[in-house]
Amino acid sequence: MDQNNGQQDFQEYLDASAAIQYTTEQPGKPNTFTMLSVLTGIFAFMSCSFIFTALIAGGLSILFAILSKGKYSKMHFMAKSGIAASIAGIVLSVIITSSVVYLVFNSPQYRELLNTTYESMYGMTFDEALEEIYPSTQGGGIYDNTGN
Repeated sequence: MDQNNGQQDFQEYLDASAAIQYTTEQPGKPNTFTMLSVLTGIFAFMSCSFIFTALIAGGLSILFAILSKGKYSKMHFMAKSGIAASIAGIVLSVIITSSVVYLVFNSPQYRELLNTTYESMYGMTFDEALEEIYPSTQGGGIYDNTGN
C-alpha cells in the first residue's frame, strides 16, 4: 500500500512539474502581434526598393514580434520569421538605395539619364537644379563629374 501511495505522489509531482513547464512556453497558436509581424516583415521585404516604406514596415515588424512574446519566455517561430524578413528587407533596401545613389553621382551614363529625365519633367537638368541650390564659385557645382 505504501508503494502505491509513493507512486501516486510521484505521479502527482510529475504532473505538477509538467504543468509549470508548459505555462512558460508559448502556445502553438500564434497571436495577433505574431501575424502582424509576419505580414509587415513580408511587406518590408517586398518593398525593399522603396527605402522609407521598407524601414517603416521593417521597424513595425520587429516591434510586433517583440510585443508578440508577451509574458512567455520564448518567441513564436513565426515572429522570428517576421524579424528575419524585415531585417532582409531593410538590408536590401539600404543596399539598393546606396548603390543607386553611388551610380547616379559617379557614373556619367546614369548621370546623363538623370539629367535627361529631370529636364523632361522640370525644364532644367539635375545639374542646373543643384547649381541653383548649391552655387559654386568655379561654376562646376558640388556634384560635377568633370573633376572641377
